[in-house]
Amino acid sequence: MPLSPTSFLHRMTALLTGLMLLLSAPLSHATIDDAHSFAMEAAVPFVEQGFIVREDYWNGEVKSGQKLMVRHQMFKGNEYAFWLGTAQDDVTFELQVLDETGKEIELDFKSQGMFATVRVNPPKTGTYSVVFSLTSKKEKGVYWALAYGYR
Repeated sequence: MPLSPTSFLHRMTALLTGLMLLLSAPLSHATIDDAHSFAMEAAVPFVEQGFIVREDYWNGEVKSGQKLMVRHQMFKGNEYAFWLGTAQDDVTFELQVLDETGKEIELDFKSQGMFATVRVNPPKTGTYSVVFSLTSKKEKGVYWALAYGYR
């Protein structure tokens, strides 16, 4: 028995909707994974200089331009590098490390393409704040990943 045009249209719509959902689900994870990949790409020159990359990292999605903060324990005598990556190519980065008084302790900041890096030598052992934002010219939300290492 042939399908009526309306029944055929409903089935095709359901099929296409299901396909779109199926195909879009892995993309959201790939975007965060891609952000982490770019953070790791930023780490390569630091690893070549003797930095040890830590396995733990932070990631998520943030509103474009919104500042985020991660508190991190650092030890005097170690040099630290933080690598902020995104999978979006139209992003402007802000990345700072602040001591407990809010004073910036940056040695070196660089932003290039899909990532930004900051290198610091903490003047004393303590908890520091890594403050960052990613501003997109096109998107309301930005996927990000922040990784770090030390030597």
